[in-house]
Amino acid sequence: MDTANAKAELRKRHADARPLSSAGLTDQLKNLVVSLGPKVIASYVPLKSEPDTGDFNQSGGARLKIVFPRVVGSDLEFATGDLSPAGLGISEPDGEAIALSDIDVFLVPALAVDINGNRLGKGKGFYDRCLKQITNAKVIAVVFDQEVLEKVPSEEFDQRVDGILTPSRWWLIESR
Repeated sequence: MDTANAKAELRKRHADARPLSSAGLTDQLKNLVVSLGPKVIASYVPLKSEPDTGDFNQSGGARLKIVFPRVVGSDLEFATGDLSPAGLGISEPDGEAIALSDIDVFLVPALAVDINGNRLGKGKGFYDRCLKQITNAKVIAVVFDQEVLEKVPSEEFDQRVDGILTPSRWWLIESR
C-alpha cells in the first residue's frame, strides 16, 4: 500500500474510534506551560472530533498570550481577537496577525502521531505548510492516548512535531 492510501486508511480507522472526552487534557496543558515557560502559545479551537483545548484556551490567557489560527488562502496565520465562525467550519480570530517567530509553542491537532513525531493531519496541508517555517518554537501534537502509534506513514512534505500531549501525559521527542 502506498503512503497516500495508508494515510487514508488510518484517517478512516481513527474517525470512528475517537473518544468524546478530553478529561485530563487541561492539566497536561498546564504542566506543559510550567515546564516550557512560554509567553505566547498558538492553540486551536477544537472541532468535535479533536481533543478539547477549550478550558485551557479560556483559563490560560491570564498568564500568557494565546493566539489562534485562521486560514488565508492556502496558509495559516495566527492572531488574537474575538472568535467567530469562518470557512471550513472553524472559528477564527478577528485580530491582527502576529509573526510566527513571536510564538513559543504551537499546539497542533492531529488524527494520530507516532513516537518519532510524524503527525497525521486531516490531509489539506495547512499545518505542514505553516510548520515548515517554524525554527525556534516547540511544536506539540495534541491527541488522545490511543492515537499515539508506533508508526504513522509520512511523506517528504510532512512536518514532524517536537512533542506529544495526551490527556494522561506529555513529552518531548528527542530526535526531531
